Amino acid sequence: MTTLTIDLLRHGITERGSCFLGRTDAALTAEGWQQMQQGLAGLKPEDYDAIYASPLQRCAAFARHWAGAATTVQLDARLREYDFGDWDGLTAADVHVQDPEGLGRFWQDPWHHCPPGGEALPDFFARLEACIDSLQQHHRGRVLLICHGGVIRALHCILHGLPVSEMFNYAATHGSLHHFRDQR
Repeated sequence: MTTLTIDLLRHGITERGSCFLGRTDAALTAEGWQQMQQGLAGLKPEDYDAIYASPLQRCAAFARHWAGAATTVQLDARLREYDFGDWDGLTAADVHVQDPEGLGRFWQDPWHHCPPGGEALPDFFARLEACIDSLQQHHRGRVLLICHGGVIRALHCILHGLPVSEMFNYAATHGSLHHFRDQR
């Protein structure tokens, strides 16, 4: 049986800059496009059995462009970034001014303390696990997911059987490409 290999490309820098960027649908900057192209340097769509992307434009627009007309990109809502709720689109400094206790609780224990109106981290992990389970049922070989930093960090934990606390220790810079195999 062939093991599913998953490559994950993080989107590049967006027009919103550094902030809690979850459901906010920000476009890539020119530098962001370049970062993603560099992340996939030496690769071509034909190297993959399937290409999936988050439906947010910072992922979907690049995915469709890179894949070209001959390759189908499947948009999967389960690959959306973590939803920061009321904090979405704000910087950590802005949130610290508005809700320092809430921000502190979130940083200390995000599994039990989500942002107001935000997604519970267990729900985020569950939707990503469901996505991986679906990929395993439908694909063997190599799949590309064009997605977000939080998605990549969570999948790092899920696919390597690591505790959630390791999520924030894993680097997922803009435009970076990550290679995972399901080791569950």
